[in-house]
Amino acid sequence: MEQNQKYKLLGFNRADTITANVMVLATGKHITIGLQELESSEISDDFNPNELKALYRRLYGDGNTVTAYDLGDRHERSWYAYLILSVALTVIYLLSTVSGVKPILIPVVNFVVPPAIFIYPLSFIFVDIINEFYGLKMARRTILISFVSNTLFVTGLWITSLLPGLAEWELNASYSAFVQSIIAVLFASSAAYLISENINSMILCKIKELTNSRYLFIRVITSNVIASAIDSVIFCTLAFYNVLSIETIKTMIISQFIIKLMYALIGVGPIYATRALFRKYINKEITLSRVKPAKECVEI
Repeated sequence: MEQNQKYKLLGFNRADTITANVMVLATGKHITIGLQELESSEISDDFNPNELKALYRRLYGDGNTVTAYDLGDRHERSWYAYLILSVALTVIYLLSTVSGVKPILIPVVNFVVPPAIFIYPLSFIFVDIINEFYGLKMARRTILISFVSNTLFVTGLWITSLLPGLAEWELNASYSAFVQSIIAVLFASSAAYLISENINSMILCKIKELTNSRYLFIRVITSNVIASAIDSVIFCTLAFYNVLSIETIKTMIISQFIIKLMYALIGVGPIYATRALFRKYINKEITLSRVKPAKECVEI
């Protein structure tokens, strides 16, 4: 039976009566529950061996028992992985904003697309991974963090373009024009990003609930296809309206959607691989070599 399909143990609350904090993966919500009630419920049936070991040590050990799931030492590898995924998503969004100002032609298939199209679809894969392992709430937080980071980045560029340049620097006009183009694209990319990524997360979450956390490929492909279509229409329309012809914009929308669709199909493999890595390394029992000495020791 697969573990951590619905629930994840986050830690324990230290009080007169010890309770456990559990995350509902489908929604990202946290619930607090007594140890006896947790042990006899179906929630514990979904725990991995390390979480069960921590629960039983808390339940049947003395009051001073410390486990790897205490709130003071909350499963560091899991949060490091979340941090890496969040930073990667932010970098992808920043790079997509900068490279999204230049439309290019792919002669072989007659596609008109910005270079960002080969980078941006990766964001759907990263959001799917975060949603799969940390829930909808954490996925939304990551989307918001990357959005704010991108806005601050573009704002900083805009401020630098307002500063008086050296008269002999020949790129003064080009730099200002480039920054202005990025600002114009920022509105389009922000609207497309916030709407499509949140729709992607919600659809993924809903399908996960309906399928009882089974059929990962169905929810990944379905959510990505719908989100990609919405993203392509919003971005191309807002970014290039009155800049390019309607026919060219239509060609860009279709071209972007086809490329994103290919990423959605290819992206299923990395998500399955990531799930295997999470189960092998993130949920892996902490080895004795990582146990802290003396009073700060964390039992395994």
